[in-house]
Amino acid sequence: MKTYLNYKNQIQGFSDVADTVKIVEKIAASRIHFLKQKTANLNIYAAEIKKVMARLSVFHQKKEHPFLKKRKSGKKALVILAGDKGLVGGLWHGIAAAFLENRKSYQSIIAVGAKAQNYLKEEALPIAKSFAGLSDNPAKEEIEQIANYIFAEFRKGGFWQADILYPRFISLAQQQNEFIQFLPFDFGLSKEKQEAAGLPIFEPSKKAIFDKLLQKYIRVFFHKIMMETKLSELAARTVAMEHASVKTDEFVQKFIFDYKKERLRFMTQKQMESFAAHKII
Repeated sequence: MKTYLNYKNQIQGFSDVADTVKIVEKIAASRIHFLKQKTANLNIYAAEIKKVMARLSVFHQKKEHPFLKKRKSGKKALVILAGDKGLVGGLWHGIAAAFLENRKSYQSIIAVGAKAQNYLKEEALPIAKSFAGLSDNPAKEEIEQIANYIFAEFRKGGFWQADILYPRFISLAQQQNEFIQFLPFDFGLSKEKQEAAGLPIFEPSKKAIFDKLLQKYIRVFFHKIMMETKLSELAARTVAMEHASVKTDEFVQKFIFDYKKERLRFMTQKQMESFAAHKII
């Protein structure tokens, strides 16, 4: 049977764990608001770019752009977005499970995040390219490095279609695994006739302006998906740590109860032994 001193040590150990869990929860929760605002700003920015492109499309036909043109053959790639850290409940496992259900549809895999890379290695699946070590708040340069690789591979025919699998943020307590087609990009301009006024001068050319805006729009779209992935990660970590905090507190309370009971038993035993020794004397 454990002595009451062993219980005391375990109480201290679980109390330390509880403190760590609460710190992790607070850090994750504090970043959620910031990323939600950043994602909202990216949506606003993308909407403004799309308005300009809608007007510009009156002068320039976009169908032959390499990022918009549909191809009929080649490899089909999947970009799996995950993270480098755990403590997110079943978020990354859910992403891996969603991929495994659809693995036969893809011939090339691009893994973003150490967790995605590790899951794929466990299944002995080949990875065309992996990106790991991204910061908790990925910088523009980090995201562009990934986007540039995908664009370059698509341009040179490395694959004819690229989809993205990521955990879409719905709420603090809910994230949903989602597949979306990324390239060729479904721009989705309105089919209604646009007003031609407002862009009378084109320098250097209509095509150059449209191409630059389209690439910026696609990059902003990818940036938003990356931010949503990070937002889902932080939300899942917050909920997981809150659950862990409750469980840890329950363990601490249980050990405190056991400690008090064992201490009382120990003290009673010592008193009985002392009384028995006194009677003998």
